[in-house]
Formats: sequence, structure tokens, C-alpha cells
Amino acid sequence: MPAHPACNRHCPGPCRRRTSGAVTVSKPYEVTQPLPRRDAVRAELIARIPSWYRPWAHLAVPSLVGLTAIVVSISLLHDVTPLEWLFVPVVFVALNFNEWRIHRHILHRRMWPLEVLFWRHTPEHHVIFIRDDMAMRSSKEFRLVLIPAYGIVAIFFTTLPITLALWFLASHNLALLWVATTMGYTVAYEWLHLSYHLPAESRVGRSPLIRWLRRNHAAHHTPELMQRWNFNVTIPLADWVLGTIHPSTRRAG
Repeated sequence: MPAHPACNRHCPGPCRRRTSGAVTVSKPYEVTQPLPRRDAVRAELIARIPSWYRPWAHLAVPSLVGLTAIVVSISLLHDVTPLEWLFVPVVFVALNFNEWRIHRHILHRRMWPLEVLFWRHTPEHHVIFIRDDMAMRSSKEFRLVLIPAYGIVAIFFTTLPITLALWFLASHNLALLWVATTMGYTVAYEWLHLSYHLPAESRVGRSPLIRWLRRNHAAHHTPELMQRWNFNVTIPLADWVLGTIHPSTRRAG
């Protein structure tokens, strides 16, 4: 079996360990790699990108899908009550905590059948992009930052049972607000995550809000800290509540 580029070991094998039936990341991934090693991993992963890949389409297509779902959902709303509008922040908070859970327990722990998410995230994304070297070097690296282009469609269909339950058991408005909020959260996640990996001196990177959020995310990109701190990519609400916000990022500015 070929060695995985990020750990330079034959995987699975020495670069994993088992605890309580789950396969978790091992210590080799929790050490910042020297620049030559990171460059080698980056070069190998970029070489794997197919010739048909178009970075801006990767960003645009899911964004258009999400924004279309939002517009359609909002256009179908009818006589929304104040209590129904209150459903939006409730869903936002739930999604924020779910983002935290997925990041900590799926993206950083190798387990079937979601192993591909672990491989793309921990031994690849986290090896290449570290706290003091967060910026992408070309638009081709969108593929190393964004979720797969079909991801937003997958999210729509995996949350469809909740949509249908709200539609038939609660109200049409709640179902439509659920779709609009989940799609909006997904698009925001993608745009924010991409912005953290733009050059800090870029127009987007200089934004005070992005600077603060990028610092929060950059702390998580310290391999020695990534298993314990700053799992929210969007707003670090769940990190604050659950005590996983790193001390170095507790102040704004």
C-alpha cells in the first residue's frame, strides 16, 4: 500500500491507533512539519488535481445552489409569525454546535464510512496550512480548502427528513426557514473558510472581522493544538460555550 503523503508512512498502519473501536488520529499529525515537507505534500496533492478542475466553478456552483435555495425558500414564506422567525436563531445555534461536533469528532478522527473526510482534512489540509502559513498560493488550492462541490446538495438531502417533518408536522414556514438557514449557514461556512486562507494583505483579508475570525481559525491550524482547540470555522460560539476556545484567541481585535 502506498505511503500517505502527509505522514510518509504506509497507511493504514503505524500512523493510526484504535481506541474504543474508533480509529483516531495519531501523534505524528500533531507535530508541525518543516517547510520542505509541507511543500512536498502540497506539490503531490496539487499534482493529483484533475485537468478539468476549475477553482472558481468549485466556489460558484455550490454558492449558487445555496443562494437559489435561500431565495426560493424565502419567496414561499407566507404570514410568518414572530415565533416562527425566532426559529432562525435557534437553528443557527444548533448548526453551530453541529459544526463543532463534526469538526472535532469526524474531521479529526478516522472512522468508517467517513474516512475520506479525515484524510482530506487532518493529514492533508492541516499539514499544508499551518498557523503562520495559512494563505493559498494559487486558486487551484481552492480544492484543498473548500468542501466537495456536491457537498451542499448532500447537506440538503441529508437534512430533507427534518424539512419534511417540519412541513407536515409543524408548518410550511418552519420548513422553509429551516432550508434557508441550513443553506445559508453552509454558504457562509464556505466563504468564511476560504477567506481565512486568502493572503492576509488581500482586501478581504484586511477586514477587521475576517482578521479576528482568521486568528481564531489559525490557532486551530497549529498541529499541536488542533485536537483540543477552536473547532468552529464560522462563529466560535460552541467553542466559547464548551470551553474549547484557545486562550490566545479569547480577545477580539
